[in-house]
This record gives sequence, C-alpha cells and structure tokens, in this order.
Amino acid sequence: MLEPFFSKAVGMAAFPWILILVPVVLGLGAFVVPGGPLRKGLVAFAAIITALTGLAMIPLGPFNISLDSQNWSWAASAIEAVVILSIFAISIRIRSPFIAVLALAQLGLAIAGDVMAHGRPAHSPAATFVIDPLTQILLLIISVIGSIIVVYAIGYMKHHEEHRKPGMASEGRFFLFLVGFLGVMNGLVMANDFKWLSIFWEATTICSFALIGHDGTPEARKNAKLALLINSFGGVAMIFASVLAQTDSISELAAARMLLPVALLCVAAMTKSAQMPFQSWLLGAMVAPTPVSALLHSATMVKAGSYLVLRLSPAMAGTRLSLLVALAGGFTFAAASALAISQDNAKRVLAYSTIANLGLIIVCAGIGTPLAYATGLMIMCFHAASKGLLFLCVGTVEQKIGSRSIDDMGQIMFRMPVTTVIMLIGMASMLMPPFGMLLGKWMAIEAAISSPLVLVLLIAGSAFTVLFWAKWIGRVHTVSYHERYERERLPGTMLLGMLLLGVIVMTAGLGAVFVLQYPLTAATHIMMSAPHSLYASVVTADAFKPLESVSSFAIWPVLACLLLALVATLLAIRRFGPANVRQPFLCGENIEGTDKTYNFRSLKDQSTTAWVTNYYFKDILTEPRITFWANLLACMVLFIMCGESVM
Repeated sequence: MLEPFFSKAVGMAAFPWILILVPVVLGLGAFVVPGGPLRKGLVAFAAIITALTGLAMIPLGPFNISLDSQNWSWAASAIEAVVILSIFAISIRIRSPFIAVLALAQLGLAIAGDVMAHGRPAHSPAATFVIDPLTQILLLIISVIGSIIVVYAIGYMKHHEEHRKPGMASEGRFFLFLVGFLGVMNGLVMANDFKWLSIFWEATTICSFALIGHDGTPEARKNAKLALLINSFGGVAMIFASVLAQTDSISELAAARMLLPVALLCVAAMTKSAQMPFQSWLLGAMVAPTPVSALLHSATMVKAGSYLVLRLSPAMAGTRLSLLVALAGGFTFAAASALAISQDNAKRVLAYSTIANLGLIIVCAGIGTPLAYATGLMIMCFHAASKGLLFLCVGTVEQKIGSRSIDDMGQIMFRMPVTTVIMLIGMASMLMPPFGMLLGKWMAIEAAISSPLVLVLLIAGSAFTVLFWAKWIGRVHTVSYHERYERERLPGTMLLGMLLLGVIVMTAGLGAVFVLQYPLTAATHIMMSAPHSLYASVVTADAFKPLESVSSFAIWPVLACLLLALVATLLAIRRFGPANVRQPFLCGENIEGTDKTYNFRSLKDQSTTAWVTNYYFKDILTEPRITFWANLLACMVLFIMCGESVM
C-alpha cells in the first residue's frame, strides 16, 4: 500500500535518506535552538517523526537502492575521510597517541582500498542500501524504542542539568548526539556498501564517545576515551577486511565466502557489541546519563555488532569459522552472566546482562540454522525492549534514592510503587514465561544441540542468568508492610517513556509465540529460502522443520496458569490486612520500631536493627581474576578464529 505512495511522493531511493537525515537535522535543531520549552518540543517532535518514519517502512517489501555514479563514490570517500579525521582530531585533543595511530591506520587503509577499487575491472555495482527483513527489524527497534527513550530523556535531563557539574557539556549538545544517533544508526543497518558502512560505523563511535563523556568528570572522560580506543580498533579491523575482500559490498563478500575478511568483520562486530575481551568499554560507559545507557549501550548501538554477524552468517554457514564464532559468543554469554552475579551496582548488572545476551545472538548467527537465525532475531527484538525499559527504571530509581546499589532498593516498592511495578515487569520479562527472552534461550539451547561445548556454555549461562535476576527481584520485594501506597511524582515524559516501553514488553511478551510464528518465522524464510538467498547451498527444506515445530508450540496452557496465578495473588492481597501482619523472628525479642526498620534485643539487651542484603559470592566470583582469565581465553578463541580463516 505504501510503496506506490513513496514512489510517487519522494521516490523509493529517497527513503533511506529520510530515515538518516531527518533525525540528524532535528538533532542539529535541538542544538541550535535555545533551551526550555522550544528545545523540549523540538526533541519530542523529532522522536515522533522518527518513530512514524520507522513504522511507515514496515509495509514496504524488500528492495535495494544503488548509488552507482562516480560522484557518489567520491562523495562517500570524502565523507569517510572526514569522519576518520574527526576521530584523529579528537585523539589529539584528548592526548591519546594510540587512538591517533588507529585513526591514521584507518585512513591509510581507506586510501589503499580506493586505489585498489579503481584498479579492479568494471562490473555491475552491488546495492548501496539494502532493505530486507533483517534491516526492517533493526529499523523498527531503532525508530520506535529509540524514540521512546529520547522522550524519556527530556524529563530526565531536566533533573540531571539541575545538578550540573563543572565541565559538563550543554543539554543542547547532548540532544544533538542523542537524536542524531538515531539517523546514524538507521544508515548503519541499511548500508550494504563497505564505504557507507564504515562511515556510519565510525559515526556511532563518535556519538558514543561524546555521550559517555557528557558529564565531564575525570571518570567520564576516562571511560569515553576507552570506548573510543576499543571501537577504533574495531574500525581498523573493518576497513582492513574490506581491503582484503576486494569487493565493495557485504552481499558480494558473503557470496564469495572469503573467510578471512569475514573473520575480521566478526572481530569488528565483537568490539561494537562489547564481547570478551572488548567488554570493558561498555562497563565503563555506565557512567553516562541513563538515556545514553538505554539507547546506545543496550537497545541500539551495541546491536550493530550482533546485527553485522547475523548479516555475515551466510558467508560462513557450514564452515569451522561459524562454529568458532558460536563458541566465542557462547563463552561471553556464560562468563558475563557469571560476573553479573557478583555485582551490587544495578547498572553494572544490566551491562553484564547486555554483554551476555549480545553473545547469545552471536551464538545464533554462528550456528546459522533456520531455528538459530529466528532465535537471534527474537532475542534481538525482546532484549532491546526489556533492557531499554530496565535502564529507564534504574535511572528513575537512582534519581529518587541517590544510589545504584541493589541493596538500597529494599523500600522502593513503598517509595516508588509505579516505577517498581514497571521494573519488576521488565525483570520478569528477562527470565519468566511466556516472555520472549525465556523462549529465545530455550530455542538457542535446542539449536545448539549438535555443538556440545556451545550447548554446555548456553546451559551454564542460562542458569547464572536466573540466579542474578532472582536475587534482584527478591531484594525489591523485601519491603515492610504498608496499608496504603502513594504514587510517586515523576516528570510526564519520564513516566510516559516507561509506560510505553512497559506496554510493549507486556504485549509482545504475552504474544511472544505469535511474534515468532508470523513476523520472525516469515523473515527467516525470506532471508534463508528465497531464490536469491546466500544460504541456498547449505540450507535444505528439512532444516526448517525444527523452527516449524517450535512455532507450533501451544501457548494457551502457559497463559492460563499465569492468569490463575494473577487471580490468586489479587485475591490474597485483597484479603490481607494489618491483622495479618506479624513481626519476623530476628534472633531476639522484637522491639516496636518505625515502619521502615526491624529492631530486636541483642547481646546485653541492646537494641539492634536488622538489615537485609543479597549474597554476591564475591569471594568465589572475584571480578578481576575471572575477567583476566576470561579475556585471555577469549583472545585465544579470536586468534584461532582468524587463524582458521587463513588456512
């Protein structure tokens, strides 16, 4: 329906540029206009327009756009040089010789690639931008979830700016990079040409650097520098891969099945997705304002790496490289999940959980079967919504109680009932039925059944996941009895952002099987069984049977059990009153205290206040020691992966 409209109104060739330029231009507008209602209105308008353009893309069928003129080629080379030189200029300003060397290496490789490209015989150019089901899913995540997070940021940054510190960048600069990032990310997932992919890849790196360092504190500047360093290394790997490939596009590389460039691109993807041993930049990025963590470092930017591995999946399907990629992702999933158990900082728990689930998507891309591919798409969608919601909730709680510690969240059910309920929905969606994340992990385990080592890693990581989420949920539920709860006061945009994402998580979670049965299974069929599919030589009709059996899973018994549990809970709450409250036994005679504490008589009849904390296994799961060995093993896997590709 919409395809003829776009063809007549602006032309299909203009559609990618609308998705790219509209957020960038509106971000520039937010930077230029004065603060106050005008800037807030413009940012809200940018979020609405970006979401609408992303939704308008859904009915459009797969199509390609080629910019095959010489002028476009020169323009892309010039823009790429400007972006790389911008990174070099930043390295000079922050006095980082390592980043400067990496930027110069990127520039030298880009020039070498241009020289080699002009020396190759002329051939029919591949598509510059590709809009297929994989691209559409990512565009939907960026446009809808990203826009909701931008709306939340309006109210959040007002409170954040009231506590402005010396050296903190302006609010206008913050929204320039936050809103403009949506357009840059849209360009990244649409780009099929290596040069345009490199442009948008490095632009996301610059946005991340600017937003991590927004607060201007020494810690923020240090972690922004680390993020720029690691992602610049990934940029070098990407450009080097494009030079070795001797082709202009990802699709041509996938068709040629040249394994060394594919392995280097996987390394670049793992830097962006913070896979081990590159995870330190994402952990450091948690110092950024919460909307940055939610948008760049959970819902969208870090998805760029796992998206790229999914895009490269046909190029390595059926090879030993695919098994090694799956092993690298599985190792990160297990190790990061284990490390999350030892964390009492809520944002670090979310960061490790993000790293782990990105590894799970990479496992699915490495396995490369229809069941695994659909699983990767499913985890990508549900994780973006759930983790974006959790970051928003943690940011709201932090502003209210002044702490990120999970141990300080024992009374938030009473102090912040609305936020707490929404946060509990987000946490439940990460590990409970019928939500998509649990279904996705089950499917991933089933898809890995033919790879015993990967299977063990997935089982271990899934068990660790249950432990750290259950500990957090239990701490939030540790609250004294209150006869009445009063809703907290929040800025309208913050509440709206959490409610919208909460509705998406609930709706999609209850319909997870239907989401799998229709859009995701259909997308997998298009990507893997269409006449032009690059999987044609390794995927047979029988390979779709496991996916079809999962898609036919009957969801109504699970929903019926959940409904009965909900009714029973509501009835129990309705019948519960002050007469049912009993003081817990606290190793001594209870002393009447306030409604927020429990006191008891201890040694020498002294009054002692009881306290509750989680157990973090810090003596067993020592973060520095585990990180050292995990990074060492991860480096070995990556070296083997690249070495296997050379052979």
